[in-house]
Amino acid sequence: MSGTPWKIPLSEVPDHLAIHQFILEQTDLLSQIEKFKNQFPSIVSTNLNFDFEKLKTSVMKGIAEVGQYQFKYGAENSDQEGIYLSTSLTYNPSAYDKISTDPHQATLGSTVLKFNSAMKYEETTEHKFRNSYNDTFAFNKKTPLAESGDLKTFLDTFRRRIIRSRISSIVANKVETKKFGFNWHNDELVFINLRINIPIQTSPNYVVQIIRDQNSETFDVDEFSMETGKAYVYDTHKFHRALCKQEENFDRVHMIVGVSPWFDFDEKTQSWISNEYYGKIHPFEMLREGLISSVLKT
Repeated sequence: MSGTPWKIPLSEVPDHLAIHQFILEQTDLLSQIEKFKNQFPSIVSTNLNFDFEKLKTSVMKGIAEVGQYQFKYGAENSDQEGIYLSTSLTYNPSAYDKISTDPHQATLGSTVLKFNSAMKYEETTEHKFRNSYNDTFAFNKKTPLAESGDLKTFLDTFRRRIIRSRISSIVANKVETKKFGFNWHNDELVFINLRINIPIQTSPNYVVQIIRDQNSETFDVDEFSMETGKAYVYDTHKFHRALCKQEENFDRVHMIVGVSPWFDFDEKTQSWISNEYYGKIHPFEMLREGLISSVLKT
């Protein structure tokens, strides 16, 4: 690359690929990622240098006003009074498989997903990844909720482009949230989508479990709880879940802000361009140094 940034115009991304898939094909991103293999712990936390009570009030008021919704698979019409409910903070105006015209449901499923899978599609569907549910980089427009009040003030501190993001709640006093099969999933590589987890309302009974090695014959997990006033990142490409170990009398509410750490979006040219941290600083270290957000750093 010889120091020249990679530039990926949206006009060059074919329909059969998501933006991040095209980037992986056209650049040396995978080899840059390989340089950081096993160099960072699986869990990192930073301070939240922002008025937490203002942020909490804005989030709780916001989700009460716009609602929280169940993830939907295909034609499944899930009951909104579920056990894991979310509100989108970003959306893709060009999405072709959206489950609702409400942008606050934009990241919560697809009309063509198979039930209980966020990656598999109905066999009768000729699926295009561009502008689909899986086109992570295309979810980069903030919802009305994300553009309001102290939540907007907080999100405006981010120095990297915010992509697929949401606020999610584990509903209190639901026995399903303690079961072994509840909520297991994995997400993109942290070099593509760094998912910053910010507890808004929680307790030590609400924990995250991460499978250390999914190919191992033994089931070994790292488990930790989160504290308000901090932000967390961990290897969300590994299978993981949030759960409630003992029933609580209030919901667990977390904000998950996804950012593209190594590629920034240029509105003028409608292109994704590698930034000065590409291949040089691990996304976890970028968070620690305040390179992701000016108010999130150690």
